[in-house]
Amino acid sequence: MFVIKRDGTKVPFNKEKIINAIEKAGIAAGKDIPKEFSVTAASKILNLSSDTEVESIQDMVEKELMQEYPEVAKKYILYRDMRNVERHKRTHIKKAFDGIVTVEKNNINKENANMAGDTPSGQMMTFASETTKDYTHKYLLNQEYSRAHMSGDIHIHDLDYYPTKTSTCVQYDLKKLFDNGFSSKHGKIREPKSISTYAVLATIIFQTNQNEQHGGQAIPAFDFFMAPGVLKSFRRHFRYRALTFLEFDYIEEKSKEVKLIVNSLVTTIDVDDKTKEKLASELNLPLKTVNRLVTIAYNDTKNETHQAMEGFIHNLNTMHSRGGNQVVFSSINYGTDTSPEGRMVAFELLNSTEEGLGDSETPIFPIQILKIKEGITYSEKDFKLACQNWDKAIKGKLEFETPNFDLFIRSCEVSSKRLFPNFVFLDAPFNHNEKWDINDPDRYKYEIATMGCRTRVFENVNGEKTSVGRGNISFTSINMPRLAIRAKLDAERELNGASENEIQKLAIEKFYDRVKNMSLFVGKQLADRFSFQKTALARQFPFMMSNGIWNGGETLGLNEEVGDALSSGTLGIGFIGGHNAMMALFGKGHGSDDTAYETLYNAVKIIKDTAEELSKKHKLNFSALATPAEGLSGRFTKIDKQVFGEITGVNDRDYYINSFHVDVKEDISAIEKIKKEAPFHELTRGGHITYIELDGEAKKNVLAIMKLVKEMHEAGIGYGSINHPVDRCKECGYKGIVQDNCPVCGSTNISKTRRITGYLTGDLDNWNSYKQKEEEDRVKHGM
Repeated sequence: MFVIKRDGTKVPFNKEKIINAIEKAGIAAGKDIPKEFSVTAASKILNLSSDTEVESIQDMVEKELMQEYPEVAKKYILYRDMRNVERHKRTHIKKAFDGIVTVEKNNINKENANMAGDTPSGQMMTFASETTKDYTHKYLLNQEYSRAHMSGDIHIHDLDYYPTKTSTCVQYDLKKLFDNGFSSKHGKIREPKSISTYAVLATIIFQTNQNEQHGGQAIPAFDFFMAPGVLKSFRRHFRYRALTFLEFDYIEEKSKEVKLIVNSLVTTIDVDDKTKEKLASELNLPLKTVNRLVTIAYNDTKNETHQAMEGFIHNLNTMHSRGGNQVVFSSINYGTDTSPEGRMVAFELLNSTEEGLGDSETPIFPIQILKIKEGITYSEKDFKLACQNWDKAIKGKLEFETPNFDLFIRSCEVSSKRLFPNFVFLDAPFNHNEKWDINDPDRYKYEIATMGCRTRVFENVNGEKTSVGRGNISFTSINMPRLAIRAKLDAERELNGASENEIQKLAIEKFYDRVKNMSLFVGKQLADRFSFQKTALARQFPFMMSNGIWNGGETLGLNEEVGDALSSGTLGIGFIGGHNAMMALFGKGHGSDDTAYETLYNAVKIIKDTAEELSKKHKLNFSALATPAEGLSGRFTKIDKQVFGEITGVNDRDYYINSFHVDVKEDISAIEKIKKEAPFHELTRGGHITYIELDGEAKKNVLAIMKLVKEMHEAGIGYGSINHPVDRCKECGYKGIVQDNCPVCGSTNISKTRRITGYLTGDLDNWNSYKQKEEEDRVKHGM
């Protein structure tokens, strides 16, 4: 028998070390332990039929001592923990800190592609992160969970934020914040009076709340929330123009009189003839003049809205919030407001996105998500009409029965150039809300909205089924390939000499059992973390709680615990490496093998079913999550190579494949990929996304993107996006596919914008080595 050491090397088992350790523990406890007991315990370990990890051996010694000498076992456990702490200090922390000091190009400094780890604030952030993780492991985490994390069985996300008790992400109810005003650190912000102010305050809300959570933030109905600002601006522009024609300019008394008239009569920027006649009568102006004023005010408002959206995008790409020069991790959902004001917001947002930043760079944030809804942004009839008359459709010269189908076309056009918007599908059965009514002006409350990375918050055992005013509390991910590797090894050992079919059948059963047990284990850990999080005081999150950004937070006193204000959030049981797990069981991935596909589907369903069981048991919103693994994709792989050695097709790359995704190297068509991944969306209600990788310049084939979105809609995808190369020469500004050198000026100074786990980055050098390798391996999906 061999012992697998912590560094992955193997050494022959030495039972004298076990005998000596037990005797030393007995001496420390003042207990004389018979030699026979120590020898027997060591012999039990020696008789094991397989190589065993050193931690497992120590667990066995603990178990033997607990049965006969519990007081000695306590001393043994304390000594073991002390040695672990010292070992950890000598290795991980010292090595990590040295790398931060010397600004190494390592995966600790590049754990988050949205952070500049080599800047002073980035270094401080990374120092704090590594130190706090260490503190969490030693003093806050149950050691059972700590060991599972350290060994690579699970990954507890955002451990550095664990002591702060904060949550991951939230979706804002901006209407509540705008209508009532909101409080910041130094005072109250009044209700905004123009679209420009609406847009500025939206960025301030993003930036302020970013410092009270460790994840991102989203606006679930950007068009609905911004629309009142457009109307207010239109009224103001019309009023000022009217005052000029009345030759009163801005005399305060007359301005107030005109304001009352305009505000009472003008309820939309699409002013009808009857309203124009009333305005002419009330203001004592010729109807011809009123018509002209309405046109001028409309154009003024459109220009202001464009500038507001331009400023919104520029601010979110330049305003640093957390340390490390991180810009706000922001997402916005829109597309179902059919009012003229909401449509103006959406179109000018898209126009500003297409224009890009100051040097025509692709905006990285906000992550934009268009809502696809039958009868609002999509219909089969309109799709056919557009395909048959494409030249007219792309120029906006067709009339559609669906009020926002033209917005869908424009979104696909902008996505073909800027990679955003992504698309969320409201008609997927699991995204439907029974309360949704097209005639309800507040219908957005019952529409699914998502975070850019993929976090989904909708179902709720503790209140309204909505995405508004809720978010993810925390999530932990399962190392699925490890469960499969161990299941296969156990089956081979138990059925040594049996047929491959018999071994495979037993391996599948054992895999399912391990998935179930690990899901329960993670659920228990998440419940423990939630119990810790809910003890936070409201004053720890002054902006988030006092303004009711989390529904119910506004009712709390500063020194009250947040308690159940967080209970409407979600707890995610995540997983990565579905493809790799199937390779471990079958030597084939689920993208090409039916048995592997069925097995992975059943495994993910087990996670979903377990989440539902836990939701009923704890009255909390547990859900299965298709984890957006960035650094984790490489962390699990690296650990598993040390434990199991390199296994062809399983852990022989630098990364595991994300969640249920088909292998990035799989030669599969776009349509087939969509069909294979769609059923997993229904299972992973904590969040999911499907990517399609297009070849060539997508801007030359907008219709291809539209067809892919149509396929996603019909297949039951919940949330999807389309990736394609977006390259720009930083020297001459050329935009197009660039291999190594700019075809115009020959420069190698090229920005290559790519999607990493849901968001974009404009420089692949910021990615960790695992994700760089994955991006290199991504194959293109043909139609």
